[in-house]
Amino acid sequence: MIKKWRSGWLFPLILAICLGGLSAWLGRISELDIEEVALNPNEPQYAMVDIDGRRFDGTGRLKENLSAESAWQMPKSDDVYFDQPQLVLYGAGQRLYDVKSEEARYNTDTRQVFFEKNVVLTKAADARRPAGVLKTASLLVDTQTETASTDAPVAYQYGDSHGTAKGVQYNHQQGFLNLPSRVKAIIYDPKNP
Repeated sequence: MIKKWRSGWLFPLILAICLGGLSAWLGRISELDIEEVALNPNEPQYAMVDIDGRRFDGTGRLKENLSAESAWQMPKSDDVYFDQPQLVLYGAGQRLYDVKSEEARYNTDTRQVFFEKNVVLTKAADARRPAGVLKTASLLVDTQTETASTDAPVAYQYGDSHGTAKGVQYNHQQGFLNLPSRVKAIIYDPKNP
């Protein structure tokens, strides 16, 4: 009877020790050593070719379309760089503006696009405003506020009016075009031809 009692507690004890050892061994072999490798700050973290990105408004209408031959983003940067970009902005389902250039930089936090080298902004005519074209070396477009600005020299045509200036500020919501300095223009009033 004493032998049965000893074997009664001996088997569960041996089983518990074996299962504990097996559990420790399985835990050790299933551990992953994660080593973070720093990315080269001089090489892109992401690179894309022939991109076409679209953003929609709350009603599901197309709001922005950004396409380019190539794009890349550097490590730890909020800026995405583009070659041969074209940004098309829409309002209420209608095409408002096209902006093209040789290079651009888009900040993902501020949603601003900085176009550089041979920038051409084209505005389609609508019921209230004539068509327009603006050419400059650089242009900052804020997609949130629907504004565009530059301090570089610009050449523009707005309806039958045309001219040059040093810098420009445009606010689409207000329909306001400001040419802050060195303006040379021929302005035609469509109401009084």
